[in-house]
Amino acid sequence: MNYELQINVVSNCFWLTRKIGSVIRLLTSLRSWSFSYSVILLSVLVSNLWAQSDYLIEPLSLNNNYTNEIFAIPYEKGIICSSDRRTHVLVSRLDISNQQLFHLFYVSQKDSNKWSFPHLLSKNISINIHQGSCSVSADGKEIYFSVNDETGQRIFSASKSHDDWTNIRPFAHNRPNYTTTHPSLSSDGKRLFFASNIPDGFGGFDIYVCERTSSGWGAPKNLGPEVNTPENELYPFIQGNGELYFSSSAHDSMGGLDIFSVRENNGVWGLRYRLDEPINSTADDISYTAADADGTHGYIASNRAGKSFDLFSFKSFFPVFNNCEEQEENNYTYEFREKMAMGLDTTTLRLMWDMGDGTTRYGEEVEHTFPSIGQYDVYINVVDTLTGEIEKHVAHEVVHVLDIEQPYITVGETVNAGTPVSFDASNSYLPDLYIEEYYWMFGDRKRKKGIRTEHIYTAPGVYRVQLGVIGRSKWTGEIEKVCVYREIIVQ
Repeated sequence: MNYELQINVVSNCFWLTRKIGSVIRLLTSLRSWSFSYSVILLSVLVSNLWAQSDYLIEPLSLNNNYTNEIFAIPYEKGIICSSDRRTHVLVSRLDISNQQLFHLFYVSQKDSNKWSFPHLLSKNISINIHQGSCSVSADGKEIYFSVNDETGQRIFSASKSHDDWTNIRPFAHNRPNYTTTHPSLSSDGKRLFFASNIPDGFGGFDIYVCERTSSGWGAPKNLGPEVNTPENELYPFIQGNGELYFSSSAHDSMGGLDIFSVRENNGVWGLRYRLDEPINSTADDISYTAADADGTHGYIASNRAGKSFDLFSFKSFFPVFNNCEEQEENNYTYEFREKMAMGLDTTTLRLMWDMGDGTTRYGEEVEHTFPSIGQYDVYINVVDTLTGEIEKHVAHEVVHVLDIEQPYITVGETVNAGTPVSFDASNSYLPDLYIEEYYWMFGDRKRKKGIRTEHIYTAPGVYRVQLGVIGRSKWTGEIEKVCVYREIIVQ
């Protein structure tokens, strides 16, 4: 009899067909911050593992001891910043309390930390009132900015025309006797975040968002108690990846105002997290903006260096891993079927499977779980139950049982808040990489490096843990990045 061996490993979408004497079908696998005006490089080593990722924090050269710089956002080949510096060497513009006015300046970047002399962003915008933070649309054609005069703080917008800002108009949801300030426009231009002390908030200043409709901006929506507190929440910044940053004087602030972040999931804002040092300090850290969608570099404003507020650039050396797939669980259980043996139950012949690991199975279809990864010689023997005769090895196939090629997170599905949780990546299976480093992201903005590490969650919840691996290909020599995630429950 001529047999056809067909192997189908469904989980790997792999097919092999060849002529050999019988059919074995693998049907499926069931399977403590310090500062100086030189570059700050924070590298905290704890138990041979890197703590919060390395950051390069550097004061901008445009800072000085006589003025305040309270906000910066990337724009064209430099930044727009809000500063109370003079607009002209011989002219001082003061408010009614005799304080120097804040204006929006454009500063072009010459190299990594050399900046041009600040110039007014626009004479149309920089009138004789304070201008604070601003936000520019992704296409550079629309700007939202806050102003402050004797009637209060309000938001205005303008349009770009012939290299200047024109058509200045008030935000639809400015309200008399209340403050509306610190606008931040989403990268798609569909949402505007801002801070306000309008009624029915949680106290102080709260963060709100408006959705853009065909007729303009919809009604403001308070972001809720996970973001807002009885204290003040200010300077929202919506990052390109959907993460919201803002400053707050509440919760576990390190001192004064600190920078926090929060993510939205299905319309609900989750737990807020305070960013670690060196982004935050024991001084007032009032604004954060990123220059890219993943927040690998950007700007913060802080008075950590002295009495005035200064601008600092930050750069993270912790790699970004995007499009991570959910971790699959390894399973060494397979189903085997002998197609050509149909009807044997009407005879005295029975199939005996030698699984190659010291066990045997009987029947036309069998299920078997191998003890571990490895190479197994699977044989079919035919037994005559009437005579007891055995025809050995009528079919044979080498079965390679392998782990799924992926980084692998080993951690309990349910862990307790406030106690150390162990994470292990040693079961990762990446045979084509020379692994250089493992990177952990614990779902609460905390990150570490190393094949094994520990982490303490401060609050109950469901956390998405991400494990990224960087290695060099054994075949091309090129650096590759792979990652997985899995969710854990913290009680």
